[in-house]
Amino acid sequence: MTVHLHTTLQRRTPTGLQRRLETTLPNGSTLADLLAWLQIPLHQESTLLVVNGRQAELGQPLHESDEVHLIPALSGGASDGRGATRTASLRTARHED
Repeated sequence: MTVHLHTTLQRRTPTGLQRRLETTLPNGSTLADLLAWLQIPLHQESTLLVVNGRQAELGQPLHESDEVHLIPALSGGASDGRGATRTASLRTARHED
């Protein structure tokens, strides 16, 4: 399967940032198993989990042909001067890293 690591989940290597990796997990593995294998803490509320273009849960079974995007939530935004905050929406559309 192909795993895309976004923003703060990218891995620093001697040759640069690793944004994408190919991996194989045992049959019956779930998204939670993938996160454990990658040593990414299981904070589903702060990470958008996307499998094949659809938001997924930790128990989602994974297959060899799957494309997984792990997207950490970003906080922040711009104040409108009245105390309200505008935030950018998170796009899950497919794109090249």
